[in-house]
Amino acid sequence: MPIGRLRLVFCGNGENRVAIDWATVREEVTAHLRALIRVDTTNPPGNETPAARYLVSVARHEGLEGEVIESAPGRGNAVVRLRSPNPTAKPLLLMGHLDVVGVERDKWSRDPFGGDLLDGCVWGRGALDMKGQVAAELTALLLLQRTGAVLDRDVIFAAFADEEVSTGEHGAIWMWRAHRDLIDAEFALNEGGGWQSRVGPKRFYLCQVGEKGASRLRITARGPAGHASVPLSDTAMARIGVALSRLHQWQPPVVVTPVVRRMLETMGTAFGERGLAAVRSVLAEPTWEAIMGLPLDGDTRQELRAILANTAVPTIVRGGTQINVIPSEVSIDVDGRILPGVDPEAFCHEVQTVVGDVVEVTLISREEGIAADPDSPLFDAIAATMADLDPGCGVAPYLNAGGTDAKALPDVKVYGFFPYAPSDRQSTYLSLIHGHDERIAVEDLALGTRFVYEMVERFAGSRV
Repeated sequence: MPIGRLRLVFCGNGENRVAIDWATVREEVTAHLRALIRVDTTNPPGNETPAARYLVSVARHEGLEGEVIESAPGRGNAVVRLRSPNPTAKPLLLMGHLDVVGVERDKWSRDPFGGDLLDGCVWGRGALDMKGQVAAELTALLLLQRTGAVLDRDVIFAAFADEEVSTGEHGAIWMWRAHRDLIDAEFALNEGGGWQSRVGPKRFYLCQVGEKGASRLRITARGPAGHASVPLSDTAMARIGVALSRLHQWQPPVVVTPVVRRMLETMGTAFGERGLAAVRSVLAEPTWEAIMGLPLDGDTRQELRAILANTAVPTIVRGGTQINVIPSEVSIDVDGRILPGVDPEAFCHEVQTVVGDVVEVTLISREEGIAADPDSPLFDAIAATMADLDPGCGVAPYLNAGGTDAKALPDVKVYGFFPYAPSDRQSTYLSLIHGHDERIAVEDLALGTRFVYEMVERFAGSRV
């Protein structure tokens, strides 16, 4: 389905520019998303190859280079390249992932893999996370090809397998190790940003420039075994209970990373110099109470609670094999998330100190946080493009409490951004990601597509 209806218009500066019929673009990107949703890429097992083949087939039909690369049978990664005739800089990567989390079909009101178009929304697993952005990036790349955009660098579009479960072992991590030449870039646009935060009279879009690291822990308690009919005063179960109580009561210290400081200072400008001065005063001696007292919306406050400290949340309990046997060992797995610059071993020691010596704390995965510098041409292009699309808005950097494929590309400056139109849908979207009845408004899909196209043209082309 071609975008079509392109026409050449004369700009007063003597340049010819192609005018795009964005209503037709909306139809095309919607069709691509519906097609992707209809490919069940639930991970496990993933089976991303059919979706990757769809993307590459569409791109090749438009004359672009593209290939599907499997890390294992069925685990396909799509890579498409739009070549610059005279590149003077390293490529820009438009990245995303094709796999999705599982569904409870009986909890959905529509077929989760039907790609239904209803009430102005595309319904289905992955509509938000993140086949919508993948469809938009593909459509924007096709549009750049069709309009003959003159770029100073190649633009690579990569849709990876295996982000939701093993965070890239069959996808981005594997591609970086085995086929780095195909995806190596200076900058990348990824998922994880575009959410809005209202501060006083101004709306800010949040651009992810960093992520916390997932350094998971296991807390193990040991004690004497015995028959459950004869209670013991000191057991593994009792010890794990003490540890859990201490962990739950723990108030980790507030740490304002450079990214979060920049985020809050940017938002403070909504109130002019006095607002910025007030934010800086709070940041000089940051406390939970002072930061929560800033004039921020509820979603932003909730996010700040996660990105102003290291966190340790118990999620899995193991212990006992029979109801009448006192177990000699009980363990709790803890989802630990650490700020950029924090050493995983130091975090493990900190949690050990919190829970005490009644248990043993060990690392079961080691991952550090990452952060890219928001002072860059790509961040500037994101902000300038959004100023055109939503006059009066601002763009603020932020740190994501979760994780994406950004960590798989250690030498690439990765920014997460895909904007949604100003509306009351954002809170609904946050509940739908990994939830039931996932869907995205066609209006938001169209806005994201236009953003990607115009941002790339501004960053790597002639748009100013």
